[in-house]
Amino acid sequence: MTEERPVQAKECFEHHMLLKGQLDRINKFLFGDPDHPDDLSVTAKVNLMFNVLLEIKRWAIGAVFTFAGCLIFLGSHFAKMDNIAEKLDTHIRQTDAAIQNLEQRLLNVEEIVYKRGK
Repeated sequence: MTEERPVQAKECFEHHMLLKGQLDRINKFLFGDPDHPDDLSVTAKVNLMFNVLLEIKRWAIGAVFTFAGCLIFLGSHFAKMDNIAEKLDTHIRQTDAAIQNLEQRLLNVEEIVYKRGK
């Protein structure tokens, strides 16, 4: 039994070192390798992507509200233009009626003048 313990201890040590190596690789993969500080870790990449997505979301929300504001602004201007067009149509009709009335009166005056002149 005394001989089995060192063999078992050696196997346990090898297994422990294997697991430690795997944990070190996982740790370097997730949180960065101190020997290669220029390489980004997975968590840094995920945080960077998350921040980029948040920025895209902010820009998208801003664009939607800007677009809605532009539509409201244009709608109000189109309503003003429609109102002005209606007022102009009314004014043109009234002017046409006044011109027709003046022409009729002028014709009446011409008839009276020419009839008296004869």
